[in-house]
Amino acid sequence: MSKRILTLSLLLLLLSAPALLAADLYGYIADQHGKPLVAKVEIKDAAAQTAKPVTTDSKGYYSFKEIKPGAYEILVNGKPVGKIFVGPGETRRDFRLN
Repeated sequence: MSKRILTLSLLLLLLSAPALLAADLYGYIADQHGKPLVAKVEIKDAAAQTAKPVTTDSKGYYSFKEIKPGAYEILVNGKPVGKIFVGPGETRRDFRLN
C-alpha cells in the first residue's frame, strides 16, 4: 500500500510541476499625466517569441497568465518600454508613458 501511495504522490508532483513554475505578469499602464491608458501590451522573450498580446482594461491594467519564467521585453502599442525578468509566481510591472 505504501508503494502505491508513493507512486501516486510522485505522479501528482510531476503533473503539478508546470503549474508551480508558471509565472503571471501584470501591471498598470498610464499616460504622461498618470491617467489610465487603454493600449495593446505585448511581451517578447529572448528568442523574440511574442506571447499573445493583451489589451489593458478601462482602468489601464493588463495581465499575462501562466507564461514561462524568464527575461522579457515589454511593448506598448508596438513600442518597447522596458525589460523585465519574470520569476515563478506573480510579478508586477507598471509603466508611465511619455
